[in-house]
Amino acid sequence: MKKRILISVAAIIILSLAGASAYVGHIVYAYTHANLPGAYFDSNGVRIHYAEAGAGTPVILVHGLSVDLGLNWVRSGIFAALSKKYHVVALDLRGHGLSGKPHDAAQYGTEPVEDIVRLMDHLKISKAHVVGYSMGGFIVTKLAAMHPDRLLSVAPCASGWSSTPDKDLAFMHALGDSIGRGEGYGPLLERLQPVGKPVGPMRIRMVSAMMSLRNDPKALAAMLQSVDALRVDETALKNNALPALSLVGGRDPLKPLVDQMCAVMAKIREVVIPEADHFTALFKPGYLAELEKFLAENSPATASASAAAPVRPGSVAKAA
Repeated sequence: MKKRILISVAAIIILSLAGASAYVGHIVYAYTHANLPGAYFDSNGVRIHYAEAGAGTPVILVHGLSVDLGLNWVRSGIFAALSKKYHVVALDLRGHGLSGKPHDAAQYGTEPVEDIVRLMDHLKISKAHVVGYSMGGFIVTKLAAMHPDRLLSVAPCASGWSSTPDKDLAFMHALGDSIGRGEGYGPLLERLQPVGKPVGPMRIRMVSAMMSLRNDPKALAAMLQSVDALRVDETALKNNALPALSLVGGRDPLKPLVDQMCAVMAKIREVVIPEADHFTALFKPGYLAELEKFLAENSPATASASAAAPVRPGSVAKAA
């Protein structure tokens, strides 16, 4: 009897380990093969990878922390969908994907912002819509404050703003310290876990292992050490003159930061994707539909029509 129980327990353990290995293997394969071959250019001494497709009004896509253009924009289907109507350009941020990965914090700060402008210069794009997700949202908000003359519109999604950044954004510094010490991505996973669903230690270990295989921890730690340079003051938000959109999942833990930003920033509209969290919002049909609607309203051919109905701070809608 005891022998049978031991065999059964061993079989369960083996099957569990095999299932976990298969799951991790699938995630690693998807993570490794999501990116596009694209092209490269030199941005102030750092090689930046980008991909482009389609024709028409330019739309630049800026991904989030610890992923790349493939995982953020290709796997979600947004890159392909937008390229049917627009000239879509997506880049791997420095420190990510196939771009260069400097380990010096001085190579980050507002340099990712300037990389977007330099990419536009490289491609001879005078003005573009710019869409950022998560960390990419913080970057494009700073871009709108620094170079509004280069933008047709700005869409900082699943990011936000805080009047008390030392408190609300402290997790970024904690994350940088954790990655720099080789302790993984726990602070990030805990901060972005869907509301009401705490993350377990096993998931933290599995996801941290997967992310560590692809990312350069010293590069990410350096970027996070200089993240304070991306802060935007309240006056700059109030003075925003660009059409702006913020798409956020209703269960995204960063939604309070989105709410704060939209209560202060001029000309922005907040759209909540119901039942979506930080990880799933991009894959919901409502996300793409609302983004396409916003881009169409603010592209050169239709911008004059939409200008007659300005959006005030605090405007909130829900996607279908």
